Amino acid sequence: MNLVGAVALGLGLGVITGLPLGAVNVAVADAAAARRRRYAIGLGLGGAIADAVHTLLAFVGIGRLVTERPDVVRLLAIVAAIAITTYAVIAWRRRDPRPRADAPPATSSLARGIPAGLALTLPNPGALAAWGVIAAALWPHAQLAEAIALAVGVGVGSALWFALLAHLVSRLRVDHPAFKHLPFVALAVFIAIAIGGVLRVL
Repeated sequence: MNLVGAVALGLGLGVITGLPLGAVNVAVADAAAARRRRYAIGLGLGGAIADAVHTLLAFVGIGRLVTERPDVVRLLAIVAAIAITTYAVIAWRRRDPRPRADAPPATSSLARGIPAGLALTLPNPGALAAWGVIAAALWPHAQLAEAIALAVGVGVGSALWFALLAHLVSRLRVDHPAFKHLPFVALAVFIAIAIGGVLRVL
């Protein structure tokens, strides 16, 4: 497979792997629902960069070396749980309990969302292990240039999906019934992801 094919494969994988429910998906939807679309897109960009890093590590074989060490996996899971819980608490405290349809969009920063998206995804050993499985199944002997091309494609694909998610959620009416329940659902999902990640490695 040439480098163009590797990028194309990565694009597809980035979109597909971004679809399942995860911390960044929930964070992007929650931020977009709070009318912080730029911040939501920044979260998605951070998550996409983390996906690209995981992809590169997996396809060059480093990811497997990390995930085969229980002590490292345990530490990463704890760090990921702390990051997710911290984000959940901050997002909950920042929410507007009574959003108004005529309220202006909240001032938010794309740049502030990127490190938050990175923190929600990069330490997650489960995500790294999943990319290791994908690498072993699809392209176990990828060269460095091919792995980089794949990672770039995955990052772009993930970023496109998260940006689309932010756009779709931000277009919902502020008085839509989903907005009443979304903060509670987001908090519950964050807690479940954090606890589940730790329990899997204990």
